[in-house]
Amino acid sequence: MKRVLPLMPALLIGCATDRQPAAPNLQGAEVPRTSSVQAVEEGGIGYFPLPPALSTDPTKLKIPKLDFKVVKPERLVLSNGMTLYLAVDHTAPLVQVRALVAAGSVDDPADKVGLSEMMFHLLPSSGTRSMTADGLDELLEFYAADAGGGSSEEYSTVEINLRSQDVAKLFPVFIEMIRQPRFQKDRFEIAVARTLEAIRRRPDSPDGLALRALRKAIFGPQELFGRESTEETIRKISLADLRAFHQRAVVPKGISLMVSGDFQRDAMLALVKEQAENWVGGERIVRRYPPPNKLNRRVIYVPKDIAQSKIRIGGHGFVRREPDEYAIRVMSTALGGSLGAGRLFREVRGAKGLAYSAYSVAAPGPTGGYFFAAADTKPPSTSEATDAILNILRDITAPQPLTAEEISVATDQFLNSFVFRFDGPDKIAFEKAVFDYFSYPDDYFDTFRDKIAQVGPPEVLAAAKRLVHLDEMQIVVVGPADKVGDLSRFGPVVTIKDVQAFR
Repeated sequence: MKRVLPLMPALLIGCATDRQPAAPNLQGAEVPRTSSVQAVEEGGIGYFPLPPALSTDPTKLKIPKLDFKVVKPERLVLSNGMTLYLAVDHTAPLVQVRALVAAGSVDDPADKVGLSEMMFHLLPSSGTRSMTADGLDELLEFYAADAGGGSSEEYSTVEINLRSQDVAKLFPVFIEMIRQPRFQKDRFEIAVARTLEAIRRRPDSPDGLALRALRKAIFGPQELFGRESTEETIRKISLADLRAFHQRAVVPKGISLMVSGDFQRDAMLALVKEQAENWVGGERIVRRYPPPNKLNRRVIYVPKDIAQSKIRIGGHGFVRREPDEYAIRVMSTALGGSLGAGRLFREVRGAKGLAYSAYSVAAPGPTGGYFFAAADTKPPSTSEATDAILNILRDITAPQPLTAEEISVATDQFLNSFVFRFDGPDKIAFEKAVFDYFSYPDDYFDTFRDKIAQVGPPEVLAAAKRLVHLDEMQIVVVGPADKVGDLSRFGPVVTIKDVQAFR
């Protein structure tokens, strides 16, 4: 009887050996059988030791220094005050045009929060002075172009992606799109309806609930970086509000225009000047930010029936351009870096098995930004995981500071990921425009990697003490009411069933 090997062992045998298959027995002669023991001894079937390269501890590898330099885009200032960035790249026959506008949600009136987001969402989709919204859609579709817009806290963007052969035709359309929008009534009504639906769906996101509650706790529910749009503020926005805000916010002196991709530099510059330089008037918005508010430790509990409790523990971050930035970034990576680089990941998730994920974030801002440590855990482990995070935060400020080895691994991870922020001309132009917008020095990219590499244990310890103040931490927990345990031992508890109404 012919012997048939079971399927799984046969597959394993095929995967386990790198020998070439034996030549077929064309003469019909009997092929000598080989016992499994003999085959293993000869190295043909079964277990093989890992190659030396896979048996090495990756943290002990000596990686040669990456020779990397950011090729910055050409920067020019037009006669009307608009800043222009040109990044030529002939790799693909595509061009991206993006406008960064000095206006965002911090510029919204207090009773109409959501105005900037709605306006910049509508700019590429609600028509222009010479085209209806449907006509604009059809034109972009005909040329296989894609346009979009959106708003963040301190700036907004509008962009169009197109084929290089269509630049002369569509660049004037883009300028008209941002300069002379139609704000067609039916598109405005659709935008309002969609925004209201998005607001109603906010409680469906546990991560969103946790971050929203944390930001309100750190910055204050009614302050610029803590407030959010509501059904009431959206319903108060009118078409007249959009037009007035557009006239105030979208002005040449407040626009950084980025053109990246496959184009001829001189021809593109001439086109930009022809279409955009005659746009004059207006001044960039001037802001006054309130100072950071004083925080006292407390627990903000949001009851929600979910499979994983969300724990977020944080406070104020750091100010843009301050000298401690490099040490703070390394400290945050050594604390909460991914793939085992961070102490939170190794101890809370790995050693204790208390979390599905554990990480930290340190973000700058005009007056303070925010910093937090986070973990997602099964609800019965909420208190234990919170304890573990607080203990680690306490340790890194003195008792058990982040070690030279932890800092080395974090530095490598941070530097190796840095290059991916600049792997395309559009990314390079955007990064440069953003950092110029926030008044970073011109050589910021050139010196960034060296300054990160120079950070050592003393600087990281100072950064930890700079950011981690346990008596000021805001502890946010989102989880089922009957499973998270007693949270009062971590501080005074404020229970909020509606994050939007949190005051």
